[in-house]
Amino acid sequence: MTSKSRSRIACTIGLAVLGAPLAHAAKNLALEEVVVTAQKREQSAMTVPVTVDTFTNQDLENTGALTMEDIQAYIPGLKVGEGVRGGGTTQSSFIIRGIESSNISTGGDPSVATFLDGVYLPRAAITVPFSDMERVEVLKGPQGTLFGRNAAAGVVNFIPNAPSLEEREGFVTAKLGNYDLFRVEGMSNIPLTDSLALRMNVMHNQRGAVLDSKGPAKPDPGEQNNQYARMALRWETTDRLTVQMAYDIDRVDNGPQARLSISEEYASYPDPTDRKLETDAINGGETRDMQGITGKLWYDISDVTTMSLIASYRAFETYNLQDEDATSDESVYVDTNNIEDSDIAYFEAQFNVALDWVDAVFGANYSKEDTYQQTALTFSYGAVVELGSAMVGVPAGVLNTLIGGPVAGNYVTERMTNEGDFEAYGVFSDLDFTINDWLNIITGLRYSNDKKAFSWDAPLTDFPVSQLLGENFFFNSDGREQGSASWDKITGRVVANAQISEGAMAFVSYSTGYKSGGYDSLNTSSREVPLAPEVVTNVELGLKGDLLEDKIRTQIALFKMVIDDRQESIESQAPGSNAAIPTVINTDEDIQGIELTADWLVNDNLRFGLIYTYREQESSRESYYDANGEFQEANQINATSPQEYTVTMDWSPEFDYGLLLLHLDYIYEENIEPSNEDHQDKFNSVNGYGDDTSLLNARLAWTTPGGSYEFALWGKNLLGNERVSQPGGLTGGELGTYHVGIIAPLTYGVDLKFVF
Repeated sequence: MTSKSRSRIACTIGLAVLGAPLAHAAKNLALEEVVVTAQKREQSAMTVPVTVDTFTNQDLENTGALTMEDIQAYIPGLKVGEGVRGGGTTQSSFIIRGIESSNISTGGDPSVATFLDGVYLPRAAITVPFSDMERVEVLKGPQGTLFGRNAAAGVVNFIPNAPSLEEREGFVTAKLGNYDLFRVEGMSNIPLTDSLALRMNVMHNQRGAVLDSKGPAKPDPGEQNNQYARMALRWETTDRLTVQMAYDIDRVDNGPQARLSISEEYASYPDPTDRKLETDAINGGETRDMQGITGKLWYDISDVTTMSLIASYRAFETYNLQDEDATSDESVYVDTNNIEDSDIAYFEAQFNVALDWVDAVFGANYSKEDTYQQTALTFSYGAVVELGSAMVGVPAGVLNTLIGGPVAGNYVTERMTNEGDFEAYGVFSDLDFTINDWLNIITGLRYSNDKKAFSWDAPLTDFPVSQLLGENFFFNSDGREQGSASWDKITGRVVANAQISEGAMAFVSYSTGYKSGGYDSLNTSSREVPLAPEVVTNVELGLKGDLLEDKIRTQIALFKMVIDDRQESIESQAPGSNAAIPTVINTDEDIQGIELTADWLVNDNLRFGLIYTYREQESSRESYYDANGEFQEANQINATSPQEYTVTMDWSPEFDYGLLLLHLDYIYEENIEPSNEDHQDKFNSVNGYGDDTSLLNARLAWTTPGGSYEFALWGKNLLGNERVSQPGGLTGGELGTYHVGIIAPLTYGVDLKFVF
């Protein structure tokens, strides 16, 4: 932290202290009601017969979260990206109850649907930052009735704060920390008239790399630089009609993902716990340029009937060039780049009817998406020599020692270009019948239809060997190849919801979900045999409510999910290919488990929380070629999820000068990677491999008596955990260039907030 930053902090603290009167108070830690829209209408989270977890604005402050990757440990059954490796900004994915999306192909779809302000987000857009966010809702299990498209495993719903006519308000916050962390955010809500309000928020975030980069390439892996802004205008034209327009813009210009080599032959720092890495990736980095506009309308047709309309358009361009060999040795240079240029239009109409005996929702939606994706793989001539050496059994480095000089500095790039034109629509109804004072029955039904047209084009490179053989090493197509197909499905749900006490309810549900079929962007044979749709059936028993005089709030879910034709991404080396590439196959899954969240209000000043999940998974996989090119017969794999839990504590003691709030959380995750199918015994020698995740985070906040100023100290990974991921990499098996990710080191800093 710079001396200038420290001076600014001291000045802010001094001003706050000088203007603050004495007080004797503590922060209210009571279990407050959280309103959600999990059933397309506003309801208390404790009365919705769906397993839904919420992350509120206070939770975001306590954890310092910027994106979904930062909150996954606080929501049972949720994972983001590739665990310790991370998923980056443009190629991340949400995993719910062990169901993760297939690879980054734009021809496929995610298994978890993501919505921002009621509008569907494509995969490359799901990592929106938490700027002026009211809450995040995570719905577990298939949500095919109300959310439809690609909600086979669940839904992530981002709810930004809406403009308010009540009062003028705003805030400015700053987060400063080691590794040159600097994040500032501002919001202003302005009632322009009695019926018109404007809300604006902006955010800038930057942070240096948290690992020591020794390679020649810039920017450093792991650097962050992103900006986000949103403006919303809300007009309550009459007592019955409200209109809202919102525009958001997102700029990301990050360094490439941090990958640490463990290669004794090619890396200068093969011990990942040294936290040193090398990269020579040419033009490496990850960028996203995105903007979206959304119009919403609410109209009260009568005292019992309302209508809402949504229209949205979003466009984005992404670039993601990563070092695949994770070394600065040119003889094994390999990088990959994923470029997208896509747009999506989304429309939805919904009618709500609220009668004494039934609460009904009817609706329809339509989306049109145009996609462009280019996947590029660049490798040095030296890497080709090493690949050839591995094929004929010549020791690593021998041929490059003999002929490496003449070929040094030469590279070849293979490209696969895909274009897609997708249309999807659905119609749905959901009826909540009141049987008596304690029992409700819900029935829902949806019809979904998806149409996709997709193309492949991988021109022959000018690499001499490719010209001689008449084919590329990795990406090949017979000119521009095209495919088109359509899929449709009826999904639904039946739920029985019983109020078992004044503050607690139980439910049992049967629900189905559907993910469209599609295409594999790197596999032209999927033109003739498209990926089969993913169909999910879920049976769930849930209990939620406030118990023991509102001292304990809990949500427990027991579930059993059956997935037919799950679209699973594996590393596969097909006959004739020179290396493994991400490939999608179909797998049947049988998953059962338990999820638990609980909060215990010990007294007005102290609260504890627990998040826990356990899951067993049985997979029946079709035959395939593995990463080593060996044919594997159809088989069955049984797996148990790692033991994982998060314990939280919030303490706000009586204090004579403003409010104090201490937040602690401890995150534990058992490491079971050494027992999975990708494990190799030689990985056991890698420091940090096999270690469990054990993270202690803390934040101590002080708010002045008037509530205008807040100052907080925070730290993450206070125990110095050094867990690394399972070694992997595109050319790990062929060249020995395996690499890993590692848990972020100890980070610390301060938060400043001014509310007006």
